[in-house]
Parts: sequence; structure tokens; C-alpha cells
Amino acid sequence: MKFTVPFSLLAVIFISFFLFGCGSDRTQPTDSNAPSTSDGHVDHSHQGMNGQTDMEKMNVALAKLSTEDAASAEKQHVCPVSSKMLGVMGSPQKVDVNGQTVWICCNGCRDKLLSNPDVYLAKLKKE
Repeated sequence: MKFTVPFSLLAVIFISFFLFGCGSDRTQPTDSNAPSTSDGHVDHSHQGMNGQTDMEKMNVALAKLSTEDAASAEKQHVCPVSSKMLGVMGSPQKVDVNGQTVWICCNGCRDKLLSNPDVYLAKLKKE
């Protein structure tokens, strides 16, 4: 038995998808003028889903550290590995590298930092 769909039904379905889409938003708008970070993500300080700017996220994360550590992380300001602002991914982590305190944005940066410390220490000195 052969099943056929009336042309009018197909036309209604097609027009509905054309006008209304499938109901899912698969793409998110990006700021084409925003610079890319080393990991390819767009780096911007627009408010995130929770309504906080990157600076507000940093302040919240640094408030969880001791006063001395917060001041040290704030002074460094940016993870030398990812180039992301410290605190935007949660509390930054302190790592001792050749006797120098280095702050990183997340545990994922630790191995890169420790495997090539001279590169990242030099990057900190430039900033």
C-alpha cells in the first residue's frame, strides 16, 4: 500500500517551518568586533547568563581568597596561560613557579604552566 501526503499538508508544514523555524535556537550571536583569545573563544565583557560582567565575576571569586591572595591575584589580573581574566571561571588557583607566585584561571592551565614555565613567566613580566 502506497502512502501519499496531500500537497496542501506539505505546503502548510513547509510554510510553518519557514515562518516559525523548528523552535530551537542553535546559534548564539557573537560580537564580530571582539578579539579572540588564544583558545579561539571570543573574549568580551558583556554580561553573562547570570547578569554579571567579567569584572563582577572576578570580584566575587577574589572575595573567597585571603586578603593577601586576593590582592596578589588582582594585581596579576590575567591568567598567563589562557589570557582570561582571573575569576571568571571561579576562584583562581595559586601556583608556585620557580619561587614566584603565579595565578591561573583553572586547573586546566596548571600542566601547561608547569611544563613551560619560562614562557609564561616572561609573559607576566611583559604585562
